[in-house]
Amino acid sequence: MHKRQLPLLDRMGSQFRAGNGNGPGRYPAIHGATMAAAAMLACACGGGGSGGSSPPAPPPPAPSTIQVSGPSTLAPSCGLAVGNAAAPPPEAFALNSAVQPQLAANPANPLLLYGVFEQDRWNAIGARAISFSGSKDGGVSWSAVSALPFSVCGGSAGPGAAYDRASDPSIAVGPSGILYASALAFNAAGFQAAGGSSAVLVSRSTDGGATWQAPTAVIGDVGASPGPYVFNDRDAIAADPHGPDVYLLWDQISSDTAASMPTYLAHSGDGGATWPAAKIIYQPGSGYQTLNNQPLVLPNGHVVDVFTVELVFSFGGPQQLVAIRSTDHGATWLPNPGVVIAQMAPVGTANPIASGAPIRDSAYMAQTAVDPSSGTLAAVWQDGSPSGGVRDGIVLSLSHDEGATWSTPVQVNSVPSVAAFDPTVHFGSNGRIAVTYYDFRDYVSGSTTLSTGLWLRESADGGATWTEKRLYGPFDLNTAARADLIVGQTGNALFLGDQQGLAWTGAAWAALFAATTTQGSGVFAGVMPP
Repeated sequence: MHKRQLPLLDRMGSQFRAGNGNGPGRYPAIHGATMAAAAMLACACGGGGSGGSSPPAPPPPAPSTIQVSGPSTLAPSCGLAVGNAAAPPPEAFALNSAVQPQLAANPANPLLLYGVFEQDRWNAIGARAISFSGSKDGGVSWSAVSALPFSVCGGSAGPGAAYDRASDPSIAVGPSGILYASALAFNAAGFQAAGGSSAVLVSRSTDGGATWQAPTAVIGDVGASPGPYVFNDRDAIAADPHGPDVYLLWDQISSDTAASMPTYLAHSGDGGATWPAAKIIYQPGSGYQTLNNQPLVLPNGHVVDVFTVELVFSFGGPQQLVAIRSTDHGATWLPNPGVVIAQMAPVGTANPIASGAPIRDSAYMAQTAVDPSSGTLAAVWQDGSPSGGVRDGIVLSLSHDEGATWSTPVQVNSVPSVAAFDPTVHFGSNGRIAVTYYDFRDYVSGSTTLSTGLWLRESADGGATWTEKRLYGPFDLNTAARADLIVGQTGNALFLGDQQGLAWTGAAWAALFAATTTQGSGVFAGVMPP
């Protein structure tokens, strides 16, 4: 089991290269929809032969995939400040790398998709900027990538100009099509020390992402001697699909390990035009922290927050997945101390290559979804319980009563003999649910190529039965961007992101995910019919 960071800090032109979804290489610029159409035509026209036997059933439709990220468009002179992370290795960023994407669909027209991701990832904490791209055709093609105003590399004249790094991007869309994006912003120097600064910033776009307003700092902290020093971490944003309410949650960690490290909420009731002062909504108790708060807006406007409560700096210690609910737009939250969804028991993703680099995954960070029709909630996470603590699988739990009770977690990854990691979940039409995750079933024992695949499992009957399709790969995880594992240190952990993106377009699943080419980490989009 590799060494991990706790708290898991920092979980924390428009024509692009296209791929076929079945390998890591870059291919001629053929749009995925054309490739899928060609595949279906081949199935329809092939297979002659004598006799009365029926032709074999056609294979399931291949996903159309396209690389969304490309060469970094950031100015070469911005965001270069080196922090106080302990070496070796030296603190550095991976130019052109793109990781940790998030995806949101317009609730009025789900063919309109919007994605954000980290651009030029550092091997300590954060990235040089947060990038944005949008699709008007359900993920088949994507706009040119632009930097959001959350760091100096975003060209921000507002609060973002004060910060040299950004991380943990999140995005949501309101009922009128307004986009809301949030991120952590911070200075690398002085992390949890005198003079160190961190903030949570939020910006909105009223024109589909063409332009973005100057961000609002819903919180900003500067370390004052002698401390303790705090750091704002793991933001996530959600918009009510039927009203003007927008909810932004994050946790705040402290250099005082005996402190209670809480969950904060910023709530806008006017579509993001104004943001009243943020407030603490959950205190986990002395020596504990919350992590990875996930806001979920139900069809009736109630809000559920799903998050981890963990003993600070205690890998393998008590970790619980917890839910609380607000029925008054975030004014009050119950129950306290919360509904325990499950005890979390991830073991982390081990590299199957002897002496291979460690892997930073999404252990202790559940990903969540809400069915926009029924209000059913879903949470997925890595857990070692199904294997008796040998390796992590992906488990799923559902709630049909606004988070008051949850089903017993069940394993959903199809090959339990290999490690699975970084899951994502989303609901489609008529209760359909999909889960994506990476695993190592493609790895050949003894090989120095870390063959990794991305899979989509789907259920049309509430999780009773599942089908599976390859969404991407195999690709070599060895060429991924590197990230930290230990607070305040540089790292060489292979990193695709603490989360990936998944949406439903009304007719297909659209995924926004990180993978690798021979040039390093990139963000890709895949469209998969059910």
